[in-house]
Amino acid sequence: MANKKPNPKQSFEELMRGAGQLRRTIAARTIENERRYRFEMERIAQQRTHEERTARVQRDLRHHAEALHVAALIEHELATLRFKLGVATDSEERILLRAEIAHLAALKDSLGGKRSRKPPEAGIAVPAIPPRGPLPKQGGAAAPLEFDS
Repeated sequence: MANKKPNPKQSFEELMRGAGQLRRTIAARTIENERRYRFEMERIAQQRTHEERTARVQRDLRHHAEALHVAALIEHELATLRFKLGVATDSEERILLRAEIAHLAALKDSLGGKRSRKPPEAGIAVPAIPPRGPLPKQGGAAAPLEFDS
């Protein structure tokens, strides 16, 4: 028998047979791949935040230990300077020792982590500035308000 050329309608029907099921299968696979991808991205993000949090805690602990060590050294130096201040007789030497003690005490306080809740300029006295515009009239009563006109 000779090869018979299929007509276009039969070719289209053969091509489209099971196309709906194939499309649904592909869509289901795509949705499943998207879910797996999102789950994996979320897992990676959680792992990354956990590692960052752990690294931050370890860094803070090292910083705290270093700050305690420095604070202990400063406290030792302060004790030495206070002793020297107690036995010093020269007024110029006493002034220098007091200045150094004040500087080290401020440095130690800054290491403690206690921060002022006020901005630095909060303690500065500033003159009041009068508001711009005309001054209010003196000695008169307020204008009556009329609501029913």
